[in-house]
Amino acid sequence: MGEEELVLLFKNGVSDFKRWARKADKSSEEWETEYPNWNWQYHDTGNLLKELSVERWNEELIEDFLYILARDNEVENIIENLIDLPNQLLSLTKYALIYSDADAKWQVAYGLGEIKGDNLLIRMYLSDFLNDEQEYVRRRASFALDKHGTQ
Repeated sequence: MGEEELVLLFKNGVSDFKRWARKADKSSEEWETEYPNWNWQYHDTGNLLKELSVERWNEELIEDFLYILARDNEVENIIENLIDLPNQLLSLTKYALIYSDADAKWQVAYGLGEIKGDNLLIRMYLSDFLNDEQEYVRRRASFALDKHGTQ
């Protein structure tokens, strides 16, 4: 499958979710879990992550990715995929830091605590999350930072 097709499938899935979300009953805190096409979205998201480096993504694709990551805040399949691809997670972190949705931010902070790697870079990113306006993001960053030590 080519890059364009990977991106198109992913973006179509995000658009489908957004259409569904406009009509969804949001009275439950876990309303996103009712989306009937998560399996397709997980499949297309996984393919995108495995086949196309974040460095090659444009701003719109990054926005769509962070949006769908935030919507997967109850099941957390997408962040688990990212944890398995630490370079992709690290590449997305700089965008997550300035993203508006705390549900994407706290998952990225959590994910950084689960990966091995460049402790200095990870600690730097987590320190940035410690300054977030949302308490839950700060708390998840603090837990993750504890896993990477303070040296």
